Amino acid sequence: MLAEPLGRASYYVLERRDSDGAVEQRGVIGALSLHGVETGHVLRHQQVGESDVSLHARLLQQRGGSIEPLLLAAPDLGSFQECVDDTLHRPAIQELTTPEGGVQRLWACDVRWTENPPALPPVLLADGHHRLEAARRLHRAHPGAVADRLLALVVDHTHYPLTLSATHRVVPGLDVAKAVSTASRFARVTEQPRGTRRPPARGAFLLTGQGRAWGVSEISAAAMAGRLRFLPPEWVELPAAISDHVLIPMLCEDQGIAASPRFTSQYPEPAEVGLILPAPTWDQIWSGAANGTGMPPKSTCLGPAPIPGLVSRLPC
Repeated sequence: MLAEPLGRASYYVLERRDSDGAVEQRGVIGALSLHGVETGHVLRHQQVGESDVSLHARLLQQRGGSIEPLLLAAPDLGSFQECVDDTLHRPAIQELTTPEGGVQRLWACDVRWTENPPALPPVLLADGHHRLEAARRLHRAHPGAVADRLLALVVDHTHYPLTLSATHRVVPGLDVAKAVSTASRFARVTEQPRGTRRPPARGAFLLTGQGRAWGVSEISAAAMAGRLRFLPPEWVELPAAISDHVLIPMLCEDQGIAASPRFTSQYPEPAEVGLILPAPTWDQIWSGAANGTGMPPKSTCLGPAPIPGLVSRLPC
């Protein structure tokens, strides 16, 4: 699955440490075959939105390829672990400060590892679903003009698990006071203490706006059944499905505005009206990846991703 990244005969090892010096993440950078999805070596846990795929297709064409690596999680690095152990004894070729005050280091692996690349177990695509799908479609349409590989970082998820949080929604044009009143007709709505930024419990959401927050829970079973009946049955308890197909449409319809949320990993600004989602579980992620159903678009936020600009700074 991994082969000659960046056109040179070398893999790379990436390690990220926090501000206290503890290892947060460790993995191998290489080139991911676009055929890994068909062979079952790459498991996707999230469905894609067509507008985002189109956007990434345009960017891939403009840039001639992907600039940032995809993020993949492996239960372990298998035979690649020996490559990592060997490489970490060498001097790092790059060191960058992380936004949290830690450090990200990069090593080039010895060329002998490219001559007989070790095998990896099936991997979970953690971040980059739209980039991968855009590349796959472009390659099918123009196989001679578009590369059949994308740069990817495969991390050791068992020893250095990825962080997991939800992707939240910001709803432009929504009046939060009216939204609270509407939500009260089909769910239990409870105002939260000011300054509350705790993630909601499973099965609940936080509606935010004007510097205030309201918990939304115990959503009407009739409302849920009526709006989720056309979706995969595996989605009925997933926060992103309930958010995008029940809560936000009902709130927007009541105010006569389009349900066109913006997605963010950050807490919405006080002037914005947002919906904070609880994070899905790892069991839900792996289950969706294994059965092929996946999860709704923009369900998760997994990280940490490599520091932006990593690829452009790699020595050649």
